[in-house]
Amino acid sequence: MRLDAEATRAALADAWERWARRCAELTEKEWSAPTRCGGWDVAALLGHVCPEPTMFDRIAATVADPPAAVTDAAILLRRFNEPDGVANTGAERLAAQAVADATVLTPRSASDRFAESARALRDNATPPATVIAYPHVGSTTLAVITEVALMESTVHLLDLAAAVGGVEPSPEALAATRDLLVAVPDPTAAVEVLAGRRAPSGVVPVIR
Repeated sequence: MRLDAEATRAALADAWERWARRCAELTEKEWSAPTRCGGWDVAALLGHVCPEPTMFDRIAATVADPPAAVTDAAILLRRFNEPDGVANTGAERLAAQAVADATVLTPRSASDRFAESARALRDNATPPATVIAYPHVGSTTLAVITEVALMESTVHLLDLAAAVGGVEPSPEALAATRDLLVAVPDPTAAVEVLAGRRAPSGVVPVIR
């Protein structure tokens, strides 16, 4: 069962705190270590996933009228990962942006950004059901964005662990990420793959 909005927020704050602690310990060698994300070293991985604390100050400017166009994180990911979705059409641009963003980061500044973002998230009182404008789908809710952010933080924390060790996601974050990713593909296809009745090709991976 996927976490409720408040539990998701707490799990994301905890995930960012784990990132903060591990980033603070990164050596120069680890900072440039390759990751399993093709073309990215640890620095570029951080350039991609490191949150910007000022994003919380910009929420009010993005509030939109309900109802939201997308109210389910699985649907948002499904749309993004369609053949003509932004995860595929914008993949090269996103990869290059991560490399560029990494040039202004250090292990300490990345750690500080994760820690500050975690504090801001815990302190933020904006209701999870708040509708905000969002690229490519028109609008969604803060709850949806938080759930997707937890998934991304968790998947990439596993990437960091695979590259340099010394960190792992919480059981709550892993379970929430698993449950979200399982909800992305067509239910029949997912059941048949998981039951061994169908080859994974064409069904997984569900995100790029």
